[in-house]
Amino acid sequence: MLKRFFKESLIYGLSTYVQKFIGVFLLPLYTALLTPEDYGILDLLGTVAIISIYLVVSGTDSSLSYYYFRKEHIKERPVMVSSTLIIRITFASAAFILVGLLSYKLTFLIFGKDYSLFLILTGISLAVQSVYSFFTDLIRFEKRPWIFTWVSVSNLLVNVGLNIYFILILRKGVWGAIMASVISYGLMAAFTIFYVFKRYGIHFSSSWAKKILAYGSPLIGTAFAVWILTTTDRYFLAHYRNIADIGIYAVGFKLASFLGLVSGALQMAWAPYAMDIQYEPNAKKIYAKVFFIYFVVNIMAVFFISMFSIDILKIFTQPAYYSAKAVVPFLCMSVVFFSGYFIVAIGIAITKKARHTIWITLTAAVVNIVMNFFLTPAIGAVGAALSIMTANFIIFLLTLSVSQKLYPVDYGYFRIAALFLPATIIVAVSYYYDLKFAIRIVLGVVYFASAGTYLYLNLRNSDEMKMIFKKIKSMGSKNKPADTAIAPDDTPENPA
Repeated sequence: MLKRFFKESLIYGLSTYVQKFIGVFLLPLYTALLTPEDYGILDLLGTVAIISIYLVVSGTDSSLSYYYFRKEHIKERPVMVSSTLIIRITFASAAFILVGLLSYKLTFLIFGKDYSLFLILTGISLAVQSVYSFFTDLIRFEKRPWIFTWVSVSNLLVNVGLNIYFILILRKGVWGAIMASVISYGLMAAFTIFYVFKRYGIHFSSSWAKKILAYGSPLIGTAFAVWILTTTDRYFLAHYRNIADIGIYAVGFKLASFLGLVSGALQMAWAPYAMDIQYEPNAKKIYAKVFFIYFVVNIMAVFFISMFSIDILKIFTQPAYYSAKAVVPFLCMSVVFFSGYFIVAIGIAITKKARHTIWITLTAAVVNIVMNFFLTPAIGAVGAALSIMTANFIIFLLTLSVSQKLYPVDYGYFRIAALFLPATIIVAVSYYYDLKFAIRIVLGVVYFASAGTYLYLNLRNSDEMKMIFKKIKSMGSKNKPADTAIAPDDTPENPA
């Protein structure tokens, strides 16, 4: 069971890797041809229009995930899937119209300038993305990761080609970046509609529509709270600082998003896998192992990115963006906590207590607003990063607490803390004293060696380690000649 999960995670990770690689590839292009202010406009436009995705999805992704794996509804999947897509398309159209009607007033309110065309195009992009995301959800439910990877990589290659054409060749700046997204995701949305209706047929059931919306509707409030949570920092920066600071902050987020190479792959495989094995007798043990592996890998990844953030920025960006270094550790941990919440929410998902996510997310959103109000005017982007990290930690902690009451799982927190605390101290010292590259290399080697030793000593008797040693031993025995032996006098001089 666990082997299948990691196999699917690895395949999903392939597309995630390509996506992150292209993100790295485009970062020098964006930072060379877009000023921090341009980058800030692009980022802020996305946060204005992204609410359309939350309204479009309306919890239908969680609804479909729940009903798709119910044994009693297997025969009804064609009607269920087709009806959900029709709901998604209808809501996408309505959201685009809403963004279009409000675009002029919104852009003047936020920027003091008329960027309505940019916002309308961004609205189109996010509307078609929401339709395409239906396909990525469905393919994961169908457990067809190779199709997911093929389509995702195709989309990314089209996107990067269009970005190069519009930004590098035509020099269209912000408009070019948005148009590349509109065209690439528009093609993917059309493919989604073709795939679903061809595979499942064109059906619509009002009873299934009611079920899907009834399950997902409580999550609309959660989605709105998430939107407030994830966009508040930008608006505080725009108000108390300037648009250029948002651009620098967005580059810091881009660096933190490299963590998606691991957490994104696990997260994509997790929902269908976790729901699928809920009836297995060892389900809780598997949930605990995934939790442990997720945090071990991500703590080490955060440590590496944080320790060498300035070096990465110097390679991929221009000097105007180097100050993004200050926000990277906080934004990295923000990503880890937010993605980790999906893993520990298994108890809420299994017991159908989705209403808890509303008050949890609203609580975190309020904390984020209050912290931004005090910290952003004082310390700028660092204050915004601290605020979002704290808010996402609250989401993680409260979700874990509620989920444990509904569906207790022994996660083994001490082993995680033993890796996290030393990493935090080393990164803090490195930033405070602005340590040189050579010293950071030494500290990194010491930490990874110590962490590796600690993990080995704690896991050497686990089933997984025994299996690894058994495979290594069997590989060694396979390499030996079957019916030969080496006599003492024939011992090679260099037995490598």
